[in-house]
Amino acid sequence: MMVSELLSILKEIIEDVNSDYVTKKILPSESLVVELRTTDNGSIYVEIGENGLRILDKFDGQPESVIISNSEILMKLLKGELDPVKAFFLGKVKVEGSLDIAYILHERLKDYQRIRRL
Repeated sequence: MMVSELLSILKEIIEDVNSDYVTKKILPSESLVVELRTTDNGSIYVEIGENGLRILDKFDGQPESVIISNSEILMKLLKGELDPVKAFFLGKVKVEGSLDIAYILHERLKDYQRIRRL
């Protein structure tokens, strides 16, 4: 699985989250950067803030949280096919940096997936 597939689903999620007032309203007021690092293809940086989510073309700083796994597992997480907490405790996903920030992303994805099912 390529990073381009992961990027495609991520763009769809970001577009939906950014167009939903309720979900967007509960994002943190300060900007945070999360790196989704694939063990097979590279990284994607996502900024989370009061103006919504956005993919960064490049990021030279240190992200608040780095979520590490292979592309297939990251895709399943984004699609809601795999519980992130379970994946973390089973060792399928590693987190460097702030677990709290990774949890914020997890909660926003749960909100997104709940809205998509309605």
